Amino acid sequence: MPSDFSGAYVRCYVSGVDYVDASQKALRRLSDDGLYPVEILQPILEMSSEDWSEHIKEQWPDHFESLPTQFEFEEVIQNNKVVYGPFGSYS
Repeated sequence: MPSDFSGAYVRCYVSGVDYVDASQKALRRLSDDGLYPVEILQPILEMSSEDWSEHIKEQWPDHFESLPTQFEFEEVIQNNKVVYGPFGSYS
């Protein structure tokens, strides 16, 4: 992380049998990528994978083109992998 940033945040999207399982998968992926979260922000939300395209259009219209397509998202989720939303940082 650049030295002028104090921290960063990212939304993680993953499937799980419950929110604990999903959170653990997301934390493992973050750790595997060399990222070590200080806290998990609430709430942890549930979303149907079919709603991905609409979700990113509403949440991050400026990043829509750089995020996975609906098909790519569903493929990743079905393979028990994690999708990151855009990263944000703060000073």
